[in-house]
Amino acid sequence: MEASVRGAREAIRVALVVAVLVITSGCGFLHALAAPEAGHPSTQAVATTAAPATPDPDQPRVVADTDLLTTAGAAADHLVVSVGHVRSGLVPPVSDASPCRFDGPSLQYVPVDFTFGGAQGPFSSVAAHVGISTGPATPADIGDVGLFVESGNGDQVYCADYPPLPTRDKFFNQMGAKTIHAWVVLDRAVTAATPAGRPEVFPTLQLRISDLRRFASSGSTQTLVPGPFTVGATCPDDADEICVPLG
Repeated sequence: MEASVRGAREAIRVALVVAVLVITSGCGFLHALAAPEAGHPSTQAVATTAAPATPDPDQPRVVADTDLLTTAGAAADHLVVSVGHVRSGLVPPVSDASPCRFDGPSLQYVPVDFTFGGAQGPFSSVAAHVGISTGPATPADIGDVGLFVESGNGDQVYCADYPPLPTRDKFFNQMGAKTIHAWVVLDRAVTAATPAGRPEVFPTLQLRISDLRRFASSGSTQTLVPGPFTVGATCPDDADEICVPLG
């Protein structure tokens, strides 16, 4: 009987020791989860580097960004010129251009926007002359290059002296619009030899903006000149005019 009691007590003692070991081990395991050792792989931060954003080819590219100043140096307006992506086999949305005899499938063009306003406040009635010209790197076999600026009142008739396509135009922002739209056209870009057109030609063309003026409510005219540029530059032969490549 006494042996049986001693055996039972021994069994209980062993069971208690095992229980303590299990509980201690469990606490240690939980503590390790709550506070892993320094340097353990699970504590190392994973370094991540954001991939650089890919430029959106459909977003217009800014080719000129400048303040417009009076000849006395006062801020008058702000001008941003942006060029859209190349469009092939389409006639540009130019009104009153039937004398130009556009052949849609062979055309390639880029839209050009003149946007006004900025830190100086509301945009005003700005007028300017705009021209497009070829450069030394422009291929000789591209046919006509044309420039068309939207007509504010719809009365302008383009290509009255066609051929060739006009390379100069002008705008008068009579209604104080935020943006004036224009289009630069290659008339023989898409051919059997160049089915994808000639997109490489546009960066060889130069846009020239001259005779910048602002019309006051009194009917008077103020000459404007470009101020400091964020993008773009004045013309080498005339610091009062803007000359920028088209691409």
